[in-house]
Amino acid sequence: MPGDAKAIVRGNSSTWPTQSFLAGLERPVLDALVDAGELTAYRRAQPLIRQGDSDTDVLLLLSSCVKVVSTLPLGGHALLAVRVGGDVVGEQAALDGGLRSASVVACGLSPVRAVRLARAEFERILSGCPAGAFALAASVSRKLRASTRRRVDYTAFTTPTRLARVLLEMADDYGHVTYGGSVVIGVDLTQLEWGTLIGVKASSVERALRELRDNEIVAAGAGRITVRDMAALRALALPGESPKPPRRSII
Repeated sequence: MPGDAKAIVRGNSSTWPTQSFLAGLERPVLDALVDAGELTAYRRAQPLIRQGDSDTDVLLLLSSCVKVVSTLPLGGHALLAVRVGGDVVGEQAALDGGLRSASVVACGLSPVRAVRLARAEFERILSGCPAGAFALAASVSRKLRASTRRRVDYTAFTTPTRLARVLLEMADDYGHVTYGGSVVIGVDLTQLEWGTLIGVKASSVERALRELRDNEIVAAGAGRITVRDMAALRALALPGESPKPPRRSII
């Protein structure tokens, strides 16, 4: 494993979401994957994967975050998902050999560090490791569940509740707790991107955010959202469910 990659894994693995692909791998399998790939870096707004391309490389995200976007037929793009350190992207083309169905673009304040792995090497390592192959299947399953949940939310909830649900998901998965108890969602997205994620116009997101701000649930500015009251956000997003314990401060 290259020294830089080894240091990045060591320095960031504790921040990877517990259900992410890399966090679920045994260390020898993780080491084998990183050994077989190339350490790469991407600045904010730089693409890791381009929609329509025919390459089949897999990228293991070690740090920062990316957004998965799809170009619309009449112009513009739709935000499909956000991925962070610990996640894998590009696995769909590696699994079925098809063209890239979406673009993946760096969107964090810090550069994205990733290991780019050829499809053949990815298959070779996981084919000899049933636990690793199962971790990949579980990762794909979670992504499909999230996509299904978005579709259900679109028909079942109002815009403020849909926004609250996606904010809660991102705060739980990608948030950093400050010493004051607020949770900073470490992903920079425009109101248009939030809108495409939950299926509404940017103006509807603006109104929903204003409602959340007026109720002192969130603070928003310059594309980044801070959750000031996680309990209130959870109550709005998940009515009737029992509250979760407070998050541990990590910054």
